[in-house]
Amino acid sequence: MKSPKCPKCNSSNTCPIFWGLPADVDAWSKAIDAGEIALGGDVLSADDKKWHCNKCKNEWGHRND
Repeated sequence: MKSPKCPKCNSSNTCPIFWGLPADVDAWSKAIDAGEIALGGDVLSADDKKWHCNKCKNEWGHRND
């Protein structure tokens, strides 16, 4: 899935937000460092965001969409 442009700054440097506990912490750490995913946390709510901008840190969309 291709990440959309940020609606706030129009950057293409965006990634999906991962919610939950990762099974392979080393692999997830590398993906986070590379800006391929952002961590959302392990407590889920109805307002969880789906996308993260690595440039301006904006988060948008809904996890369940």
